[in-house]
Amino acid sequence: MEEAFRAGGFLDKPPAKSPAASTKDSNAPAPKREDIDVIVHEFEISRSQAEKVLAANDADLGKALRALVAAL
Repeated sequence: MEEAFRAGGFLDKPPAKSPAASTKDSNAPAPKREDIDVIVHEFEISRSQAEKVLAANDADLGKALRALVAAL
C-alpha cells in the first residue's frame, strides 16, 4: 500500500493499454460496406462477424470468402 502512494509508485504511472487495443492495425484498410453486405447476405452471419472476417483477411473480399468457405 505504501508503494502506491509513494512518489513514482504505480498510481503515478498511466494505465497500461489493453492488448486488444494495441493489436488493431491502424494501417489496415477499412472494409467496404458492400463487401460486408455480401458476406452478411450470402453466409447469413452477423454484421460484426462479417467485419471481423474481412479485417482478418486485409479487407479482401475474395480472401474472406475463401476463409469462410474453408471453415464450412
